[in-house]
Amino acid sequence: MAASNTHIPSGRIPLRGSRNRRRWLWGIAAAALGILAAFIVVFHFHRMQLLKARLLMANPDNIPGGAELLRYAVPRGRYAFGEHCAGCHGENLQGDRSKGIPNLVDADWLYGSGRVGEIERIVLYGIRAGHSKTQKFADMPAFASANPYARYRIEPLNPREIGDVASLLYSFQHPESADAPTVARGTEIYHGKGFCFDCHSDHAKGDSAIGAPNLTDNVWLYGDGSLDSITTEISRGSAGVCPQWIARLPPETIRAVAVYVYSRRDTH
Repeated sequence: MAASNTHIPSGRIPLRGSRNRRRWLWGIAAAALGILAAFIVVFHFHRMQLLKARLLMANPDNIPGGAELLRYAVPRGRYAFGEHCAGCHGENLQGDRSKGIPNLVDADWLYGSGRVGEIERIVLYGIRAGHSKTQKFADMPAFASANPYARYRIEPLNPREIGDVASLLYSFQHPESADAPTVARGTEIYHGKGFCFDCHSDHAKGDSAIGAPNLTDNVWLYGDGSLDSITTEISRGSAGVCPQWIARLPPETIRAVAVYVYSRRDTH
C-alpha cells in the first residue's frame, strides 16, 4: 500500500480545525460574559432592593450619617423633586416669596428644625392639604377684612392700626427708622387686639411647632421685608398650601425627597 503524500509539519493544526477551535473558544467566552453580565444585573438588583429596604427601615434622621444610604437616596430624591416639587420651589429650591413658597435651602424652617423626619412628614401629609395629619394649626388673619380669622373671632384692624403693627415688625431689622410712639402703639396691638402673640409668641420669634414664622429675623415667607410688604401681608392674611404626596408617590421616593432636601440645606 502506497504511503500518503500528505505531510503535516509537527506542531501544526489543519486550518479548518483551527477555525473551529477559535469559534468554540469565542462561544465559551461569550457565554461566560453573558453569565457574568446576568450575575451583575441580578447582584445590582438585589443590592438596590437591599438599599431600598434599609432606607425605609432606617431612622430618617440617621440617614445623613450613612454614606451608602446617602449616595442611594440623594440622586433619587433629586430626580423626584425635579419631577414633582420644582414646579413650585424651583430647581434651585429657593422658592418664590411673591407666592409664599418657602426657600428650602436657607436653614430657616417654618415647621420644625429641618430634620429629615420633619421634612418627610411635610412631603407625606402636606400643609393645609386635607389629610388628617396635615399641618394646619395656624393661619395668618386678614386684618383688613371684616372677619379676619375663620377659627375664632378676632376684631379687624383699621389702616392706622395695621400700619402701627407693620412699623413694629419693620423696626426689628431697621431700629434706626423706628418712631417710638408708633412702635409703642404697634406693640400694644400685637399683645392685645391683634392677638399676634398667640401664634408668633410674646417675643415675635414665632413657633415652628405650628408653622408661625419668626418676625424678628430677615427671612420672609411673603414679600421682601419692606414696610409696604409687611403692611400688605397683615392686611390680606395668608394660608398657603403644600400638597400631600402620601397617595401619589412610593414611600421610598418620599423619603428620598426628604433626604435630598436635607442635603441641600445651607450649613453656614
